[in-house]
Amino acid sequence: MLKRSMTEKQLKIRQQAFALSVCTIVFMAVYNLCTWHATSLGHLPSFTFDFERSIPFVPLSIVPYMASGFFFCLVFFSCKNKNQLKILTWRMLFVIIIAGIFFITVPLRFSLTKPEVSNSILKLPFSFLHTFDSPFNQSPSLHIAFAFIFWSVFKDLTNWRMFLMIWLILLGISTLTTYQHHVIDILTGAILAHVSFIIIPYRKKDPKYRSCWLANYYFISGWILILAALLLHKYFATEGLILLLPALIMMIIGYCYQKNTGIISQFMPTIKQNIYQSEKN
Repeated sequence: MLKRSMTEKQLKIRQQAFALSVCTIVFMAVYNLCTWHATSLGHLPSFTFDFERSIPFVPLSIVPYMASGFFFCLVFFSCKNKNQLKILTWRMLFVIIIAGIFFITVPLRFSLTKPEVSNSILKLPFSFLHTFDSPFNQSPSLHIAFAFIFWSVFKDLTNWRMFLMIWLILLGISTLTTYQHHVIDILTGAILAHVSFIIIPYRKKDPKYRSCWLANYYFISGWILILAALLLHKYFATEGLILLLPALIMMIIGYCYQKNTGIISQFMPTIKQNIYQSEKN
């Protein structure tokens, strides 16, 4: 029995290692192909919002930014079963390939000047980025898309769950404060991640997860409304920011569905109480 248990565990590790290898190879192939294509085009445009020039450059944020590579490996070995590993693998491959299509068809370049890093220790990872990570392959941000997908696995862990959530949030912020991505890259990366959750759902036949699947439609609506608000503000008038209000509402509804409660059930006790009071009066 013990020997059989060890064999099954080894088989699972081999499957995890194989899935990691496949995603790594596809990522490297797509990323380098897109980089080669971008460099062959010469001058490339960039897209920024005016407020982005006020975003500070924080050298220390390179630490959570570089942690993405560690999480890329860790997430495959955090899967609890074969189905979760399969869904993770397909989602990773999906966002890599779709992002690569956008990198080729709508190539963008990071445009802000990155200040010099004086700290000798922090200078090393920035030198690594300068050598191996090009200023291309911007929108959608794979760092952001990956972060959402990582969390879809990490949220089921019992240990280190809160730590990983905070670290992933810092990772998302670091894409801006390390001067690696623009805001539009962040928004499109989030949209891409939620599209992958809809197209490649986890346990789609289980009614328990249906509300979680529906939540992604609200999250996508929220991200699109935020993007629309910023675009209207940039090209038309400040009044376009009014769309941030429905964006917030969509996010709240999505959160309620994700918690498997639904927005109606949140208010159901209040509704029942009001009905009872009306009948009593």
